[in-house]
Amino acid sequence: MTSVDLHDADAAAGHADAVWRLYDAVFGDRPDEAVWREELWERHRTRDGFRLATAYDGDALLGFGWCYVGERGQFWSDLVVDTLPRALTDAWVGGHLEVVDLAVDPAARGRGTGGRLLDLMTASRGTRRGLLGTSADEDDPAVRLYRSRGWVTLGLLSGDVQVMGLAGSAPTQPAGLAD
Repeated sequence: MTSVDLHDADAAAGHADAVWRLYDAVFGDRPDEAVWREELWERHRTRDGFRLATAYDGDALLGFGWCYVGERGQFWSDLVVDTLPRALTDAWVGGHLEVVDLAVDPAARGRGTGGRLLDLMTASRGTRRGLLGTSADEDDPAVRLYRSRGWVTLGLLSGDVQVMGLAGSAPTQPAGLAD
């Protein structure tokens, strides 16, 4: 039976080894574990509101996702501000829930694990807006998952990377600019 749980930064430390192994298997975009720990994991784990969602079957990590409160002055938030229209970024960037990574073991896909992890992270956001970066390919399973959970495209960071947003409280502005 799969156990899906949300951990704060302190509790997340005990999952780092398992998260690294799955991260490397799914993404493989870091040269080695030491670089991943320093440049990604530890830097993000110190950010306000950091949460790690995990899905385990016994001792086997089937999936994980992490998020924190994104602010201007952070690399990705500033990239979004520098790339997308100001009216949009003024409404969305800063104090938002930033979903950084979501990964599911390829052998465990198609069982709803990614959705459960995403739902757990976004449920912790309260009325915060949510932001994430993902593929711009509409056929990508991740994009289909996000769309099924109410995420919308806010703009493109590049030809193959889009920014998606999830509105916080009830929209008071046109879609894509809701707070």
